[in-house]
Amino acid sequence: RVSSEMMQKAAQMGIPFVASRNSPTSLSVEMARAWGITLVGYVRRQTLRVYSGPERLGVPAETVT
Repeated sequence: RVSSEMMQKAAQMGIPFVASRNSPTSLSVEMARAWGITLVGYVRRQTLRVYSGPERLGVPAETVT
């Protein structure tokens, strides 16, 4: 899982993009959106889910989960 603690550390280090094979917590999604961090979960070979920051990926905002 992408935890809120992981998002906080990413924000403190100035990391603009977080990706994981697993799902994020609802709090980490809220934090990513508030801090302008692109958050992607369930990353696989052919698929992924965008939770925040779709503009960095060039995908429409309506694709955000």
